[in-house]
Amino acid sequence: MANRLYKIALFAERHYRGIFLAAALLVGLSLVLASRLEFDADVLSLLPEHDPVVKTFRDTLAEFGGLDLLLVIIKLPEDPVLGPYQELANRIGPELEKLPEMEWVDYRIGKPDELLRAFFPKSFLFLDEEGRRLVAERLSEEGMRQQAQELRRMLTTPKALAFKELALLDPLGLSQLFLYQMTGGSGALGVDWTSGNYVSRDHRLLLILAKPIRPPQDIGFTTRLMADVEALCQRVRDENWGEIAAPGMERPEILLGGGYLTALEDASLIKKDILINAAGSMVLVLLLFLFAFRRLGLLLYAFLPLSCGLVLAFGFAGATTGVLSSATSGFAALLIGLGIDFVIVSYGRFVEERHRGRSSTEALAKMTGHCGRAVVIGGVTSAATFYAFAVTEFTGLRQMGILTGTGILLCMISVLLLLPAMLAWSEVRHRRRDTSPSLYLHGFGAHRLVRFSVARPRLVLWSGVVLTAIAIFLLPHLHFESSIRNMRPKGHRGFLMQDLVAEHFGSNFEYMMLVLRGETVDEVLDLAGRATAGALPMVEDGTLRSVESITRLIPPPESQREVLEWIAAERRDLLDPAKLRQRFTRALTEAGLRVEPFEEGLQLLLQAANPSKPIGVDDLRGVEGTERLLERYLRPSKDGGWVGVVYLHAPPRIWKREPPPQAEVLAAELGPNVVLTGTNVVSRNLRRQVWKDAVVACVLGTVLVAFLLWLDFRRLGDTLLSLVPLMTGVLWMLGAMVALGIDMNFMNIFVTTMIIGIGVDYGVHMLHRHRELREASLAELTDGLGETGKAIIMAAVSTIVGFGSLVLSHYPGLRSIGSVAILGAVSTSLVAITLLPAYLTLARRQRVRESAGEALAAVPEAPSD
Repeated sequence: MANRLYKIALFAERHYRGIFLAAALLVGLSLVLASRLEFDADVLSLLPEHDPVVKTFRDTLAEFGGLDLLLVIIKLPEDPVLGPYQELANRIGPELEKLPEMEWVDYRIGKPDELLRAFFPKSFLFLDEEGRRLVAERLSEEGMRQQAQELRRMLTTPKALAFKELALLDPLGLSQLFLYQMTGGSGALGVDWTSGNYVSRDHRLLLILAKPIRPPQDIGFTTRLMADVEALCQRVRDENWGEIAAPGMERPEILLGGGYLTALEDASLIKKDILINAAGSMVLVLLLFLFAFRRLGLLLYAFLPLSCGLVLAFGFAGATTGVLSSATSGFAALLIGLGIDFVIVSYGRFVEERHRGRSSTEALAKMTGHCGRAVVIGGVTSAATFYAFAVTEFTGLRQMGILTGTGILLCMISVLLLLPAMLAWSEVRHRRRDTSPSLYLHGFGAHRLVRFSVARPRLVLWSGVVLTAIAIFLLPHLHFESSIRNMRPKGHRGFLMQDLVAEHFGSNFEYMMLVLRGETVDEVLDLAGRATAGALPMVEDGTLRSVESITRLIPPPESQREVLEWIAAERRDLLDPAKLRQRFTRALTEAGLRVEPFEEGLQLLLQAANPSKPIGVDDLRGVEGTERLLERYLRPSKDGGWVGVVYLHAPPRIWKREPPPQAEVLAAELGPNVVLTGTNVVSRNLRRQVWKDAVVACVLGTVLVAFLLWLDFRRLGDTLLSLVPLMTGVLWMLGAMVALGIDMNFMNIFVTTMIIGIGVDYGVHMLHRHRELREASLAELTDGLGETGKAIIMAAVSTIVGFGSLVLSHYPGLRSIGSVAILGAVSTSLVAITLLPAYLTLARRQRVRESAGEALAAVPEAPSD
């Protein structure tokens, strides 16, 4: 291999102009391909695509639109007069409906009198056994008399004006049950239903709900949509506020929220992260390169090969995946941190050989010989460990592994071709000027550490044993953070708006879903009724905060049959229309009220007491707002039949890692057509999946690295020797995570596999140098290992600087990757320049003693006298 690499370097040296031209053409092509890259802001796209738990969750959200609403949020002052703000919403709503991007807009829940007229005739069908008992009491002679007296009292209070309209339609107050159903039907939002709009019960927010025609992940569409909606809302407010508001009332603040703001914010943060990570890593690495080599012109040696490899990697991404996500947005920083190693190790060896008095061509031969072989092995092993991510079910990590692995190989090839070409160009330039280049490499104390390890190997090894034992002791305390939500950026505008809505409407958006499937609507409704009944005990004992299902709009068929049987049984007395009218008339007359104003309310009561048929889906269609409420709970299935959802709302900050066992038992008892899903269900499943995938990727990466090392060394002992310090460094890294309070998560758990590829390079370089100087004197060996230690430390520091930019990422997952990778680079490099030289020194001493013993044994004994 060394001879082939030397031939490649000589070719690049002699034809450097052609190399530069070919590189420029490839960079240009890659830039064209990279311009096609899009940004995927959907976190769900990072998860295992074919996992049944994830698929159920994703399909349910897609069918019922849980995350694809646009919210227009109007902030209200304390103790507001609602009228002007409601009128503003009623003017913004129709304007939004005119936008071609909108499928529908919902800004009114209907006035109470409209709801009563539409639904009161069916209200008795919602009654359970306790409800029927209470209605029977209310409709009795005594019950009507008491209610009529209460009605008269209410009509004489200051609130009579607001109360009168409803009282005329429901003088006996039987609508409370039905209105409770409507209150729970607005997406679990705590709505003041008397307002007629989506006003929070504390009167601090007013919502307009909108469903655009395209999903929020279409970032181009979302960007235009958000700009249009924001401009429209501001225009309508500015044009109408002076007309609808009283003098002196401040214009309300109008905000946007929902899944579209979340997607737009994610896309913006991904773009910023790519720019910050790539530019930050490049600048810091180049500054480090300048500090280490003390030569400004050398920045070009680092910048050109690194930039070329980076652009080629982006071109590869554009030609293959075509998409960058929050998981892959950091691969540029990874490549810079890893790719600079090739430059540092190669150029460091070139500097060392030039200091020894060798010519440029001789130094190039050494650089591309033993050192070049180590660079190739290091690059291939690093790429192999990233390619090991291909076995994971996590789409985002699989993409990151493939892109980064390929990028490493492209950076390595760029260095192997461009660096010799640039060195040749530099030598030609200096010969023309009759000058010599300034050559220097800062060691960061590596030479002293290597010298100390060679001088006191037992002390160094025992210190390593103690540190390793401490790390093993700390391992059981390593915590795994499984919350997907915690992988989101802090200060994210989408989540700030979500929290604002949750604060005022009483919904924390942390719900589970029982997904119900059946061939007919009645099958799904029956399952919904059983599911709701089974979940209510969990509300009573505090396991759940609330339950929300289609039964609030359409009672289960069995329940309706029971009500109809009760009505039939009571029709001769309690619910007889003539007797009802007689009792009603007597009660009002005795209370001193006229009967005529309440005639419409009496007719509604008679209809409710004598329903013609059960409530069905068709009864909710065509009534303002209710069809969309229906679609929140029940829809035709894409595969035929029907699908419904029962929402289980957990208390705040409870059941985030896994679902309540009672909910799982309920789902199992309801049968195979019912599945429990939710973010906590997905989190638990991913926690299991990620451990399995991480172990598989780690084992596969280790096997690939071991095989490649064996191909290089051709000796099992040297192969194992290069892996032992690596594993020691990984243990130190995990122990340091516990000591520093860094949790393991879905993202950084795979850093262990990355560190196998990164950290093994350090041991490979040290072992290759030891084999090269195996027969040299101890002083020469120490000096040679010290020079290699300089390059290793420099490479490790550059990796730390490169990964360090990830710590600036907006995404906690990427920040944790940066932190853990820094710990891994520090640990494995320290092991490579301390424990490994110490062990090699002891092995050398043992070999010397054995050779001396063999030589002594070979000396013939002197003949005795």
